[in-house]
Amino acid sequence: MPIFAESSVGAPAATAGSAVRWLQTALNQVIRAGLRVDGVLGPQTRAAIRAFQQRRGLVIDGQLTVQLERALIAAGATPRSTSSAPAPATPSAAAPRLVRRENTAAGLSIYVEIPLGSESPAGPMTGIYVPPGFSPQPRADLIVYLHGFKSSHPSATIDAYWDSRRFPYWPLRDGVAESQKNVILVAPTLGPRSQAGRLLGAGGFDSYLDQIMRALAAHGPYADSRSAPTPGHIVLACHSGGGRPMRQLAVSEQRAAAQVRECWGFDCLYNPDDAALWTRWARSRPDARLFLYYLSSTAELSKRLQAQRLPNILVERSIARGHNWVPITHWRNRIQTAPFLRTRGQR
Repeated sequence: MPIFAESSVGAPAATAGSAVRWLQTALNQVIRAGLRVDGVLGPQTRAAIRAFQQRRGLVIDGQLTVQLERALIAAGATPRSTSSAPAPATPSAAAPRLVRRENTAAGLSIYVEIPLGSESPAGPMTGIYVPPGFSPQPRADLIVYLHGFKSSHPSATIDAYWDSRRFPYWPLRDGVAESQKNVILVAPTLGPRSQAGRLLGAGGFDSYLDQIMRALAAHGPYADSRSAPTPGHIVLACHSGGGRPMRQLAVSEQRAAAQVRECWGFDCLYNPDDAALWTRWARSRPDARLFLYYLSSTAELSKRLQAQRLPNILVERSIARGHNWVPITHWRNRIQTAPFLRTRGQR
């Protein structure tokens, strides 16, 4: 179904016109369509939509769908959130409460309180890691990491989880620092069985990222800027039980889902419908890629997905020595080889 269509969903004219203006601007940016930005979905605009859809291998229907919007953004169009949605958060806007911060030669770790409603018995803590030498840009590229089950440590918050002195198999921050990529790592504290709570609700992921942007402006590297950044390219990464919320976020129609360029799943296909839903996602997102690494417990579904032979899905048996070691075995390589992540110092 189209995202908007004045005749099909009864959207107010102002809302529909705003969406069409964004579409016309995006097509002018991406394929130099030369459209007049007037908010009217006329023959010339529909012809430009069809031309873009044909180039990208999409269904050629002349409609602005979620799939089309995502493809335009992936091709370089400015996300609709910055052109037709409210202005991005500024440092003066309410920011999440700062729990504490660690500023060392190894980078800046900020811990803020963003309740998801599913963390108990853990507290509502999100970790934000900014590597040394990070260069603030108007659009901040993000890796959002969703951890697995915490059966033995249900009350652990993210600061304990990624502390490599306590748990040597999750030195996630070290991998980001060593990559030399200008990217920020974001990791919420999920529930004992990776419950993501409000993150999965209507607009929950968008709201969560808005709060991350405000936190960066209030407590992090954007404190001297006049405004907070907006989310740039997004990587969704997960381990084990985090696979379900990662997939749910990727296939959602939340605004930020269109900015997801890659998904990294580390031994995470445990749900019977995973293979079918990831297949559908990959076919609808030829501009994005899924990387999966599996061991014996997730081999069946991983191989089922691999058998689809989709060009934007890579499924590989991990060489890790055990389940908890799968993320870090492939973590550094995935960050290093992500072509859309800028190297620090690169403009």
